[in-house]
Amino acid sequence: MKKIIISVDSAADLPKNFAGENGIEIMPMYVIADRKELRDGIDINGKGVFEYVEKTGKIPKTSAVSPNEYAEYFSAFTSDGADVIHLSFCSLLSSTHRNAVIAANQFNGVHVIDTKNLGGGIGLLALKSCAMRDKGLSADDICAETEKLIPKTRVSYLLESVEFLRLGGRCSAVSALGANLFSIRPCAGMVDGRIEILEKFKGKSDAARVKYTESILEKFPSADKSAAFIYHSGISKTELDFAAEKLRNAGFEKIITAENGSIISIHSAPRAFGIHIIA
Repeated sequence: MKKIIISVDSAADLPKNFAGENGIEIMPMYVIADRKELRDGIDINGKGVFEYVEKTGKIPKTSAVSPNEYAEYFSAFTSDGADVIHLSFCSLLSSTHRNAVIAANQFNGVHVIDTKNLGGGIGLLALKSCAMRDKGLSADDICAETEKLIPKTRVSYLLESVEFLRLGGRCSAVSALGANLFSIRPCAGMVDGRIEILEKFKGKSDAARVKYTESILEKFPSADKSAAFIYHSGISKTELDFAAEKLRNAGFEKIITAENGSIISIHSAPRAFGIHIIA
């Protein structure tokens, strides 16, 4: 049976031990700060982004992986005779997907899927792809089944503010919230490959996070319970454990908690909190 490599862009924010246990390869994306090109998850993380913003008052920019870098990355696997399924960062948010496709066209057996997503949206698709790989499905079949799951990924983050989104120009609905968000916590999520404001939660941060968690469970009672991701930027262990227990009580079998990496942190700001599922 031909070996199949499951790969993701680093914006999936997968914990390294989780990626290793599941045989998932990670391609680092880039952050530009002070004209320096830093590798996401290697040279800089989410905390590093916040420290940079606090120090300089500026938000770093993201930079796509080049086609040549992808070609070198893919060749390391194909030279050993493996097929590659690469789950890319959303094509509407970065040229990373396009560059991966350009590189893939140089090889036989390299498949690039536009996840139209980030964070756990990519991570959940990777987990499903790994399960199919381990069952012995072909690369073509895995790609076909994974593509069907893309519209079912539910990715959102409860934000302390939309300031990072506004400065990054990534969200078309930010202006609708108005300048003053006192006691309002916006929930931003992926809609057809774009970041949109989905709803707003009132109250203090911790109370809003409880309401957000309960809202996810209420909206998607028939969600795929095999796995859920909890992503955050500086949320207390007590709150994370509470959210995980809520998901566990709702029937979710595997709950993966991870910190937002630098790519997501650039657009979400400190204390962002997200629950990502397939439903």
